[in-house]
Amino acid sequence: MPRTRTYSPEPNILERRFADHLARRSPGDDAWAAPSDARVRRIARVTRWSVALAALAGGVSGGMIGGAEVWMRQGLFDGDMGDLGWREALPYWAAFYAFAGVISAVEIALLYALALVGIARITQHSGLPLSHGEGHGLLAHSLARAGLEFPNPRGRVHGIDPYARVARWKLTALNLAYKMKVGVSSFLLRVFLRRVAARMAIRGLVPLLAGPLYAVWNAWIVARIMAEARLRTLGPFAVDTLIAAQFADAGDLGGTEKEVLEHAAGEMLTRAQDGHPNLIYLLERLRAALRRDGDIALDWDAMRPHLRRLDAAGQARVLDLLTVSCLIGGRLRPGQVALVRDTCRDCGATLRDARLADLRKALARGRKLTHADLQATRGPNAS
Repeated sequence: MPRTRTYSPEPNILERRFADHLARRSPGDDAWAAPSDARVRRIARVTRWSVALAALAGGVSGGMIGGAEVWMRQGLFDGDMGDLGWREALPYWAAFYAFAGVISAVEIALLYALALVGIARITQHSGLPLSHGEGHGLLAHSLARAGLEFPNPRGRVHGIDPYARVARWKLTALNLAYKMKVGVSSFLLRVFLRRVAARMAIRGLVPLLAGPLYAVWNAWIVARIMAEARLRTLGPFAVDTLIAAQFADAGDLGGTEKEVLEHAAGEMLTRAQDGHPNLIYLLERLRAALRRDGDIALDWDAMRPHLRRLDAAGQARVLDLLTVSCLIGGRLRPGQVALVRDTCRDCGATLRDARLADLRKALARGRKLTHADLQATRGPNAS
């Protein structure tokens, strides 16, 4: 099967350069193994430091902007701007927003730098190899996009459109939301504080509140970026554990079972409504293990009746595949949970939703998935 050389159809220069940087600093393929507990603790420390530094940058930025406002008010208007018309106040506001814009631009650049450095260190501590081949093409680019806050690229994956069930207006809204992240959203927060909150009873406190509010905002932004980076770093290990445990000899399976497995992975990708790199990586590894090529004409309804005719080992493979798919994506969608629940029912089992949710959180914290963990999400059929 041809290797996936790039994650997005047309990666821009920022994505390419950071992906290359990650690849150069990552360990070799001989280091491929799920990170130890000590490495997971190092990853957690990197995350905490990145969030703390982002909060510090926000506090300093907010303090400088708030302090500049107080200084300009006192120095130019003796602290009273109540009787000024917009013409008289225009020079003040122009100077203030110019200063705030420069400080905000420096702060936002620093946030991106903190996120990218943090992701590089997480990758190193995890032992995820990105130096060449499949890892460089998919995983390195996916981590670069996480750090840059780029959306997952749109495109077909072996004939499957991950966004086929997403309304066009929603895709447009999501694209706009991504463009407003970090940069635009941070600046809008500043405008809100000045033009809305300043008209309320807390008007005099706005300069004092700027530092803490910017600190919390920055901490939230970087915490979200780092959480996604951790998921994209740890998810591939869960995929490889599954492949090694259940699909080592998958090339010898029957054609019908191969089709069921392939369509199950594809159906989970469409129900995620997102081309998340971990799900794409799972599909790539599965197809390599099954020795399948060509596009997939996805039709889960046609495949589902075959579930009852699979033996116990075949049903366990399908259920484990679907369970891991739920754990490694960007978010747990109701449609994905419904697919696992229905498949459990077809295979004579029941889904334990709470355990599935708990296992997803444990994976994000660095827990190594085992076959027993996956089985614990299922119970005997109550009927």
